Amino acid sequence: MKSAAPGMFGSRLETFSIKLGSRWTTIRLEREMMDALHEIARSHGISLNELCTEIALDRSEGSLISALRVFIVSYFRGLVLGSGDHGEDRRLPVGRQSRGAPDWVRRCQISIGAKDAAPELVALYRWWEDKRAVDQQTPTHGDIDPRVIGGLGLGGLVHVVDASADDPMNFRFRLWARRVLLNGAQNLAGQRLAEVPGRAYREAAAEDYFAARTTGTPRLQKIDALVSDSRRAYQRLIMPFRGTDGRPDRLLIAVHYEAPGLIG
Repeated sequence: MKSAAPGMFGSRLETFSIKLGSRWTTIRLEREMMDALHEIARSHGISLNELCTEIALDRSEGSLISALRVFIVSYFRGLVLGSGDHGEDRRLPVGRQSRGAPDWVRRCQISIGAKDAAPELVALYRWWEDKRAVDQQTPTHGDIDPRVIGGLGLGGLVHVVDASADDPMNFRFRLWARRVLLNGAQNLAGQRLAEVPGRAYREAAAEDYFAARTTGTPRLQKIDALVSDSRRAYQRLIMPFRGTDGRPDRLLIAVHYEAPGLIG
């Protein structure tokens, strides 16, 4: 493999082929950085291409190379700080409760034909249905396309959840959407659903995530909640994707602000 100009720490850039969803592309990155990506992917039990696809989902601007480098640094910094798989050390103690009014959550299903349904979530829902129509099965991780997410303005507004555990409280956030602010800008990547603040909120989320995984169908919802004295109102689309064994084992969760405040 031909090397180019020196990169960081005196390393030289090399050309690698990666697959983002169903699209192959090439990147120029230091060998050490590529080795780090392989290591992170192995720790998650996913392929390098799946990891790079998920990193690309969180990019609303800037280059993919920059996003990959930031992810790598954040991941290992998170390990040093003890803050999960990646991101800054921004966790709150598990089970923190609001000091004011009791936490509560209200949610309702909405149809994609509803007048007040967020257009970008409706478009994403229909994209998922188009993928399912190919073979009448839940789409695969390989169907995920960062260009679709970015084109709808949802870059940085999509979580990725590992939903392979039997107990939904053990579902784990593999990617926490960068533009979603929750309880002081926490990055919940690497945390289990059981560690999310607000008992009522996480129990409702567990029920909805589990339903989407077991039925293999998306859920478009309106959420209005009070968690740790923070009011949040938004729409949420939960989409299941199947793994290598043919069963849904991961979720993409896209959000749309309905009112100023915090969402998750």
